[in-house]
Amino acid sequence: MTLKPSRRLALAATVSTVLFAAPTTLMAAGFYIQEQGVSGLGRAYAGEAAIASDASTIYFNPAGMTRLERNEVQAGVYLLAPEAKVRRSSSTINGAPYEGRDGNNPYDPTPIPNLYWAEQYSERVWLGFGLSAPFGLKNEYNDDFFARYDSLESDLQVLNLQPSIAFDLTDRISIGGGLDLQYADATLRSAIPGGFPPTPASDGEFKLEGDNWDIGFNIGMLFDLGDDTRLGIHYRDGITHTLSGTATITEPAGGPVSVLPGQADLKLPDIASIGIRHRFNDRWTGLAQYTWFNWSNFDEIRIQLPQGNEQVLEQNYRNSYALAVGAEYEMNPRWTLRGGIQYDQTPTQTDGRSTRTPDGDRTWFSIGATLTSSDRFTFDFGYSYIHIGSEDLDVTRGFDSSGDGQADTFVNMQGTTKGHVHVLSAAMRYHF
Repeated sequence: MTLKPSRRLALAATVSTVLFAAPTTLMAAGFYIQEQGVSGLGRAYAGEAAIASDASTIYFNPAGMTRLERNEVQAGVYLLAPEAKVRRSSSTINGAPYEGRDGNNPYDPTPIPNLYWAEQYSERVWLGFGLSAPFGLKNEYNDDFFARYDSLESDLQVLNLQPSIAFDLTDRISIGGGLDLQYADATLRSAIPGGFPPTPASDGEFKLEGDNWDIGFNIGMLFDLGDDTRLGIHYRDGITHTLSGTATITEPAGGPVSVLPGQADLKLPDIASIGIRHRFNDRWTGLAQYTWFNWSNFDEIRIQLPQGNEQVLEQNYRNSYALAVGAEYEMNPRWTLRGGIQYDQTPTQTDGRSTRTPDGDRTWFSIGATLTSSDRFTFDFGYSYIHIGSEDLDVTRGFDSSGDGQADTFVNMQGTTKGHVHVLSAAMRYHF
């Protein structure tokens, strides 16, 4: 089975769907990266919308700036070491089996940085700025991966710039918000079946690239319910990126290469959180948080190509949630210890789950500490082990082998996936 030159536009419509079907990470359910505050990592992000203990509150609830004791600049880094195992159950092309290996661990250890600045502007007003990477990570499989017609390589990066402001409405109520100035960049690669049965030597390949700048917002409030209890709520707008780029297609068996322009929408989820912090005594603080993700916003992929061609690929993401509980213990004026657990539900389902997102329900186990080394400098440390539950994969991809614009070659790839992630983090805070 080879690809004809007249089929290039139709093929581009087929393979372009993969660019935005499942950008991938193993750091949080779906392709969201929760690692946006080192102290928060140590408590599995329990109570993050309410605690307001450092400048990373700019990301989780900018209203929390009004509860900071001093102006602060914070720089943090996280080393994410994920591992996924994708095991083959069956792989067929038009019902006939073809060979392919299980997936090697497609991830490399990856550093994720962020930066926050918070400063009091007047008695009741604070200004802040955050720089973070809330979505995306890179993965890559071997060329003889059994699900290579679903994915070989994925690279999605989203950079978020967040200017923010917060106000004390009363002595017990604060409000804050900010803009989310986002840059998204995506590059993906997968195989095109060639020959019957197909082999890596006879396969073709496509590579897709696209990027975009867009803007959204976030807003939050803090309520001091008493001297020891605080409630926080926060909402982040789900930005839709219209990524423009190119599809580079190499036809099977060393055929010709074509490059076509195209664009598609990447719909990020709305995120809403409610957190609570309660001080039991001078040393112990309890924390809890519920976060809701509007992943059903990621309902379809609408691909636009030259000459008015359009293709819609339905998705099967569901809304999901994360629930976290944790505690902090102030051992002495220099050291604070913390820990937490979190259940993080995957938005993916068997019908639609891709090897680009070998995702499952996650359970976080986290510990951390803060060292106050001087009046100016504070250091945070955190570690999390994230267990990712086993899930089934059942992926079908269609290709046009006749050149009439209709898919008539179907590849079905079935298997299972599971994994885990180690996360190490450190941050330095400077107070001024």
